[in-house]
Amino acid sequence: MAFRSPLSPLGWIALLASVAAAVLSIVAMTLPRVPNGPCTLEEAHALPSGRTGRLCEVLTETQPFTETDWLVLRMVVPDLPEPGSQADHADHDWVCRTIGVPAAETGASRPSRIVVQLMSEPFPRGEPAPGITQSIEAYSIRSGACIWELL
Repeated sequence: MAFRSPLSPLGWIALLASVAAAVLSIVAMTLPRVPNGPCTLEEAHALPSGRTGRLCEVLTETQPFTETDWLVLRMVVPDLPEPGSQADHADHDWVCRTIGVPAAETGASRPSRIVVQLMSEPFPRGEPAPGITQSIEAYSIRSGACIWELL
């Protein structure tokens, strides 16, 4: 006697689709939550250029191979000039000195560099961001002062 399935081919497809949806839901529940997008914006800061910036994130990143820590400050500056323009780096210096140095001094370990990333719109760190203007500068800290470094 031959086995006869109670489902038609279309029924099997629907059953497999519902099982796949359940599995994807379980996987999605295990992913980390990002409460308000890639960053929670704080109060506005008046930058030396006259632009306004909002601190997005302050992250400590351990660098591969060297195991040194970098303190990364990400700030959203909506009217950031396009790359190649005569951008004033006083904004980066100000963020390093005003926000970075105090954060570095209160952290568990002293970072070897402070990286200031200004961006025209928030986006997740490490993700591609076509169409979003960015400007990144790096600093070492000596005697409480930010010293500009090449990345």
